[in-house]
Amino acid sequence: MFKTVSPVCPVLDMKEHITFWQKLGFKVVFASQVPPETADYAGVGRDNIEFHLQAFTKEQLNYTQVMAIRIQMIGQEALEKLYADWNSQISITAPLEDKPWGTREFGFYDPSGGAFFFYTDR
Repeated sequence: MFKTVSPVCPVLDMKEHITFWQKLGFKVVFASQVPPETADYAGVGRDNIEFHLQAFTKEQLNYTQVMAIRIQMIGQEALEKLYADWNSQISITAPLEDKPWGTREFGFYDPSGGAFFFYTDR
């Protein structure tokens, strides 16, 4: 029945967010304006996942729900390679480790404070 999910991430600075995700190997897949850095809505994707980025003001950000986004990886080897690659690119705030709920994971915050966790089952 379900095909995919595309989380909409509130962003305060579209250019900063596009640059952030491009550093992590994502590409702009669509944008409401050209160039994408000036858009109020855009999407970045890599492999089979896509995040939608929606421009918010600081005031609007105070009135919206922001959820942690969890992305399951294909396997531990992929997770560990991603962690090693990204650890030198951005600030990983939750280091790679085994969790008591049965996953191995790491996480970080995007420039507007959105939480992202990448994991595998142990």
